[in-house]
Amino acid sequence: MKFLRPCKFYAESAYKRIQAYYKFRTAHSDQCYDLTPTSVRAAFDHSIVSILSPRDQHGRRLMLVESANWNPRDVSLTEVFRGIQLGLEAAMVEPLTQINGVVSILDMKGLSFSQVMQFTPSFAKMIVDWIQDCVPIRLKAVHIINQPYIFNMLFAIFKPFLREKLRSRIHFHGSNKQSLLAHVDASALRLRHGGTLPDPEISGKILWQMLRHYEEDFKAANSYGYVSNNNKTK
Repeated sequence: MKFLRPCKFYAESAYKRIQAYYKFRTAHSDQCYDLTPTSVRAAFDHSIVSILSPRDQHGRRLMLVESANWNPRDVSLTEVFRGIQLGLEAAMVEPLTQINGVVSILDMKGLSFSQVMQFTPSFAKMIVDWIQDCVPIRLKAVHIINQPYIFNMLFAIFKPFLREKLRSRIHFHGSNKQSLLAHVDASALRLRHGGTLPDPEISGKILWQMLRHYEEDFKAANSYGYVSNNNKTK
């Protein structure tokens, strides 16, 4: 169902998405190995990745990524991406999320040159390919807030790989909270972003502890996909 619903029950489209999703995990095993709460913790402990508990006014799940909480010396870019994957893997099994999709909010406050330098064109292409062609999630919008001037350098790395559909869903708000509130209801946002949820609404560490209760389900999800037999992928 997590593939059928985002593909509007077109079986051929769902099948192609299944193939793409698991081929990605095989091709990028260094990024996708052992996606379980036990193995993926750093991004949550530092509250870099958060899943907000209220849905927005359209029933969409909100994922928040905050650059101010990211020190590349403590948490590698790979671990940030693995945290995002784990959070979305949890969201994928929710029927409402399968139907209504996900909204991502990227808070770029404090973005530094050292953070930007972690990204390469090949890594940017991998992320964009994963979003556009592989992950079974309806990404309804990406809201970029509090971005400093240096963010232009980071976005320039990603921009060549964006197709029009995804590009049209990216919104830049800067520090204008009212601009964000025109898209996302205040009841689904934290106070510092113009909403009514307390700061923090729920810490990444608590979110990780909640995900940890479903360790066996994540292990089962990791057992699916292409298998290797006599060193050949089948």
